This record gives sequence, structure tokens and C-alpha cells, in this order.
Amino acid sequence: MCSVWIVLTLVCQGRSRVAAAIRRHDVFGLIPLWTFFAPTPGTQDYVLLRRCRTADGRLTQWRELGGADATGQPLCTVWNPARRHAKALLDAAQSLLELASRVGRPEEIELSAPYLALLAHVSAQPCSEEACATQFALVIQKSSAYEEAVPAVAFVSSLHEID
Repeated sequence: MCSVWIVLTLVCQGRSRVAAAIRRHDVFGLIPLWTFFAPTPGTQDYVLLRRCRTADGRLTQWRELGGADATGQPLCTVWNPARRHAKALLDAAQSLLELASRVGRPEEIELSAPYLALLAHVSAQPCSEEACATQFALVIQKSSAYEEAVPAVAFVSSLHEID
């Protein structure tokens, strides 16, 4: 049975009528599709920054909030549950920037799911000093082999009081 699944998996990696027919009958999605190279690869990274406002009104320096990277263990090349966290932050950043480009009213943006998700993540991170408010920013870092990448600030949130 396992060998049949392996053969079907290999057949379904290409785009053919046979693969399409097999996929139509795979109602439970048991046959994986591995796409190692996307048709349009990503050309930019999103960097999440945070700063805090202290009780005396001073703003701290912007600090990058690190993503959930692999720990360097060999198993992480195959199984890395921390990547889901990084993917969730990436999806929230992309959704927020798309929403901000369509919606002009800040109050509508601040009540959106991606904004609130990023704010919850940022607020949960420890600040180096006693903070009474927090703020986040999204920076786009374009990547190209032909030109030097210059980061661009794409979004800056309001200051939000924290407990």
C-alpha cells in the first residue's frame, strides 16, 4: 500500500492529464504536491520593528523582532513547527499592507484582524525598559541580485497603551 502511495505521489508531481485525474479522485488530499520553486519567487522580506514609550514619555530605539528560524538542528530541515509562527507573521504583514493600500481610514485598519494580530504579537514581547505603550512598524526589504536593496518603511502603527 505504501509503495502505491509513493508511486502516485511521484506521478502527481508533474502537470499531466494522468496527474489531474488522480487528483480528482484524491478527495482527502492524501497525495502531496511539492513545489520547490514557485512560478513567481518572493522578491522581498518583511521586517517587523517595535519601539516602546516609557513612563517618562521617552521613546526607545526601534528594534527588530526576530522571526521563528530553525535552531540549526538537522531535523529542522524536514520538520520545523516554528516556521508556522513565522509564516503567520508574514501573512499578517502582507494582509495589513494590502488593507492599508485599499483603506484610508486608520480606525478601520486598527480594527482589522492582521493589525490586531501583529499588535498582540508585539505587545507580548518583552521591552528592555519599563514600557507603558508600544508601537510597531513594517519595513520592506527588497532582494535582488542586480541592485542594492534599500529598506523602505511601509507601515507605522499608532502608539498603544499596554498593561
